[in-house]
Amino acid sequence: MTIAISHVASSGKQYYSELSLPMGTTIYEALTLVPWVHGEEFEDFWHWVQNNLDNSPNHKSWYVGIFSQKKRLDTILLAGDRIEIYRPLTIDPMAKRKALSKK
Repeated sequence: MTIAISHVASSGKQYYSELSLPMGTTIYEALTLVPWVHGEEFEDFWHWVQNNLDNSPNHKSWYVGIFSQKKRLDTILLAGDRIEIYRPLTIDPMAKRKALSKK
C-alpha cells in the first residue's frame, strides 16, 4: 500500500514523502522509515514519540494525525493515508480570538 507523510515547518519549509508499505504497518513504523524526520528540526518530535508510544497524549500535545484527525502512534495505516506531523502551537487559539475580537 502507498501512504504519504507530510509536515510544514514554522519557517514554511515543506516536507513530503510517499512510502510503499506492507499492510498492517503502524504510524510509528512508517515514521521511522522517513529520512527527513530524523533531522535536527525533529528532535522535540522524537522526544514526544518516545514518551507517547504506549499511551494517548493529551489533546494539547498531539503531534500526529491522518487527514487532520489526531491518531495514536499504534494506529494501523490504510492505503492512501496521509500522516501529518503537526508543530506545537505558538499562541493559544482562544487568546488569539479574544485579541482579534477586541480590535
